[in-house]
Amino acid sequence: MTTDTEEEREPEPGVEAPRASSRRSFLKYVSATAASAAVGLAAGAAAGQYACILSPPETITRIETVTRTVAETFTLVYMDSLRLAAEARGLLIGSLADEMSLNDERFRPTLTREFNSLTGSLGPIEGEDSDAIIKFASQNQMKVRGTALIWHGGIPDSLNSGMSVGAFRSAMEKYIREVVGLYRGRVFAWDVVNEAVDSDGLRKTVFLEKLGEGYVAEAFRLAHEADPDALLFYNDYDAEAAGGLQKAKSDRVYELVKKLVADGVPVHGVGLQMHLFAVEYPKPEDIAANVRRLAALGLKVAISEMDVRIKDLPLLMPERLEMQRRIYHDVIAACIREKGFVGITFWGFTDAHSWINEMGQGPDHPLLFDENCRPKPAYWGVMDALLGR
Repeated sequence: MTTDTEEEREPEPGVEAPRASSRRSFLKYVSATAASAAVGLAAGAAAGQYACILSPPETITRIETVTRTVAETFTLVYMDSLRLAAEARGLLIGSLADEMSLNDERFRPTLTREFNSLTGSLGPIEGEDSDAIIKFASQNQMKVRGTALIWHGGIPDSLNSGMSVGAFRSAMEKYIREVVGLYRGRVFAWDVVNEAVDSDGLRKTVFLEKLGEGYVAEAFRLAHEADPDALLFYNDYDAEAAGGLQKAKSDRVYELVKKLVADGVPVHGVGLQMHLFAVEYPKPEDIAANVRRLAALGLKVAISEMDVRIKDLPLLMPERLEMQRRIYHDVIAACIREKGFVGITFWGFTDAHSWINEMGQGPDHPLLFDENCRPKPAYWGVMDALLGR
């Protein structure tokens, strides 16, 4: 995704992209020269693992010595952060924002260094400090994505099944207008409707019961009226791949958004949650095919809530972490090759604060950084994908 004043430019194969002089806008790509790259490699080899080099003067990269087998050692050039690597491609890269990650001084530097967007629940939702998310993002030149306006698992107190149809519709209209209007100009995108599809079609929720199938389109129109400049997404899980076990649900999501587009509903994109299990996960090529067909409708596509669970793998921990690295790499690499793909959001960034553990579904290690905020193999898998390796 590019700003109004910048054009998206693909990196040249085998050449690193530069650090921006400012993080207030996405990076324009300026290729490094072969000579400066050679100087950087020499400097890195002399300084050792993870050495910082300048190539050219404003481009900070890393040198990492990686041993993949007993017989193979590679020296690789890395960008200084995922944020820089993503911005060089014109992509957003983000994390779920919660009170723990924003308020814990151990984790704030990692959050701001590695990501250029935050996703959070905004508005009158218990337990979320909306203003803190907006303030933190503004201070660190990060974009904010709001989630989720209409979701069966997070119904506002102002809406309940005891209302008449008219009262329920009025309350929903008021809620969307107030929340989106409150953050108009400060939230670049909203997950307007979340998880509305299940195995039978539209999920049986209070929204469907009261308002019928038209509630999805109605929610998008209301959000667009409240902030015409915001990007509006439909978001769902287990609908990432156009083939395999997810095909049936991904087809239903595709048909839903295809109809919305045909009816002139202001839907701008689809979020693929990407909560994956390493023991069984969709083929990257099937995910890419889904991104491709959604983009063909004129929609933007984003990975919106990614994590990869590894506890059920019958392997030792080093092997689990290697499998996790491979999944992160292969899925993201497949997606970023597709036109219309705009970015990745991880559902947290440190294993110290994962919804999987906090909801009692762990213990697991699903994210890019360990409990002490040290990068795991998964981090380097994502970096390699962003750098086209």
